[in-house]
This record gives sequence, structure tokens and C-alpha cells, in this order.
Amino acid sequence: MVSEEGLVEKANLLHLQEISKEAEKFHIDLILIGGNAVRAYTEPRSWRFTKDLDFITTSEHLNSLHAMFSALGYSLERTEYGASGRKSVTCKYSIELHVSVDKVIDWSTGETYPLPGDIFQLSKRIQVKGSVEENRETQVSARCAPIEDMLIMKLLTERPRDRFDSAAIILDSFDEIDLNRFKKICRENKLTIIKERIRSLIIDNRKGVIADLWRENTGLTLTATRQNDLRKKLNTLLDL
Repeated sequence: MVSEEGLVEKANLLHLQEISKEAEKFHIDLILIGGNAVRAYTEPRSWRFTKDLDFITTSEHLNSLHAMFSALGYSLERTEYGASGRKSVTCKYSIELHVSVDKVIDWSTGETYPLPGDIFQLSKRIQVKGSVEENRETQVSARCAPIEDMLIMKLLTERPRDRFDSAAIILDSFDEIDLNRFKKICRENKLTIIKERIRSLIIDNRKGVIADLWRENTGLTLTATRQNDLRKKLNTLLDL
């Protein structure tokens, strides 16, 4: 029997596929961020369940996006950070859409991340798979933000789920991170808060907080070996 969570995630993935194809067809710069992009960078487990579709774009594409999403059946409205919308899947569920324009604002901390000039050029198409068991074989191709930007955006926040996402990205895809680019972005945007967040993750890892988040989000144990691996990688980022 298909679960409600599975039905929502399957709809989310199919809508992501449709949006990605339309954006590419009309040459619109639209890059995936948020939980779906985290899944793309944390293969093969794909831990991250999400009901939302989160994107970034630039102001020059906003009018084209509005027309595109309207044509796809989304109710879209301008917001302080860009645009938001929704599309009903069933009488009970809707796909929530969030598009950040030119920058990403974390409302939990007030921190702002201006989009680097090379973010669209360095984005890449990655397979996004389902996290729910019945969707494990479902995958769609989407243009995702570079891993350095994803990690910085996750580190800017203080939400427990984002701390888990940061740890998962570091553990699963650390070798993909361009450490020089990561350092350059933090320096040029004066993101001193990133080092504070890394130090905080190191402390949380030592205290077992990350292991607790891992168990809560995956149902599995973060082994001592994996915790030690995370510590080493976090120290590498701290020393940049």
C-alpha cells in the first residue's frame, strides 16, 4: 500500500521534472536548492524528505518564471524574497513552491546569502531520487546549486534539520567540495558566521547531538567511525 508521504513525494518529484524541463526549454536560469538538492548530494541514501520545491533565480528571469509557473497551473505571487506559489495535488495536499531571487534569506537568523556570480554557470544536472521506500526507484534530473553554495546556505541557519543536512552533505560528498571556492565565497561576502557554525557543529558532534539528529532523521546509528570522519572534515573546513 502506498503511504500518504510516498504519494506527496512522488508528486513532488514529477512536478520537479516538469518544471526543470520547462525552464530549460525557455532558457530560464532556475536552480534547485533545499531538501531536494540535499537528496541529490547525499546519495546513495537520499535521506531528505521534503514537500516543498525550492529554487533560486535572478530578477531578470522573474517575469518569465511567473508566466511559466502560471502555465503549469501554479498560483504564484511576489514576496519579499522573490516568489511563492502552490499547486493542488489532491483535495488534501498541495505542492509548495518557493523561489528566491538574487539572494537567499534565512528567516530564522536574518542572515542573507547573495548569489555568487558563477553559481548558475557551475550548477549541474543531478539525479534526485525519492527518500520514501516506495519511491526509491523514482528519480528525476534537475539542475542543482553547486555543493559549496548548498553547504553555505545550510550552515547559515540554526534549524536542527539544516544542521543534519550540513552533516549529511559533508559526510557524503566532501570530496566534491571545491575548498578554494568555498573559502573565497565566505571571504568575499564576509560570512564570518560560517566558521561559528562549523565550530558549533564540531561541538555538537562531540556531544552526540549530531548522532541524535542522525537517528531522528534516518532511524540509523551514526557510528563512532563516521563521527570521527565528520570531525576531521569539519576541522578541514574550519582551517580554510
